[in-house]
Amino acid sequence: MISVKNLTKKFGQHLVLDNISFSVHQGEVVGFLGPNAAGKTTTMRIITGLLAPTSGSVKVGEVDVSDDSLTVRKKIGYLAENCPLYDEMKVFEFLGFIAEIRGIQKEKINERIKEMIKICGLEKVINQPISELSKGYRQRVGLAQTMIHNPEILILDEPTSGLDPNQIAEIRTLIKKLGRDKTVILSTHILPEVQATCSRIIIINEGKIVGQGTPEELSQKEAGAEKIYVKIRGPKEEVVGKLREMENVVRVDVKDKEASDIYGYEIEPKEDMDLREYLSLTVMHNNWSILEFRKKVASLEEVFRKLTVK
Repeated sequence: MISVKNLTKKFGQHLVLDNISFSVHQGEVVGFLGPNAAGKTTTMRIITGLLAPTSGSVKVGEVDVSDDSLTVRKKIGYLAENCPLYDEMKVFEFLGFIAEIRGIQKEKINERIKEMIKICGLEKVINQPISELSKGYRQRVGLAQTMIHNPEILILDEPTSGLDPNQIAEIRTLIKKLGRDKTVILSTHILPEVQATCSRIIIINEGKIVGQGTPEELSQKEAGAEKIYVKIRGPKEEVVGKLREMENVVRVDVKDKEASDIYGYEIEPKEDMDLREYLSLTVMHNNWSILEFRKKVASLEEVFRKLTVK
């Protein structure tokens, strides 16, 4: 659906994008994740045809954006971070205006406006001037104008920026709903937003792609050595000693305390070693009890920091 190859963008001598490549397939909801000034917005603007690349290419389907940006723009709905709206217009007037610009047939404009009102939850404010709307409703109007021409692709740049927790939850739910029949690229630096809405993640830092995959793939790949967390009822010093004596154990750390005889332990095994059976036998042999057991997976926050903090 979208193919980005060897994309580079300079503003004067400042290199913003450094030879990046990635693809987005039809029906995916992809999180484009990175710290501020990583190159997210520049990439989005090049995909939508608002900026020209210094080198490299972007294709939407078989169409190169640089060769035919108008055709590409018909397939894309773009919500900019600071959503530009005409404050003096009422909501229904603004959506009608956008529908005309988008070339929707006059006899179908009212129908499309009604659909957007329902999808974006604008029933309460449809007759209000945009200047009177809260930030949350302004974002909803922005989404409505982004989708009014029924594009195949939605590109949303920081769609929950500046919203309160309730508004964020509402917009996330809407994005997940849209992802059922649209291809969505969600540009953000807010990690919970990605976890809540995206099936795949692309992480960019200082103009370079530093990681991509599903949240699970990234966590597994960037976590380093696999670790096990186990909570055991037993005398701490004895437990630590016996765990460290186990074959194929690299390290044992005491992580937390629940009671005088209940502690959580983090165990790092040698690479590709499964310690579950040995651990169970050790606990049973010493008449201890396992109260909790799980493999420790790196959180998205840990992955993000590892890939973007130097």
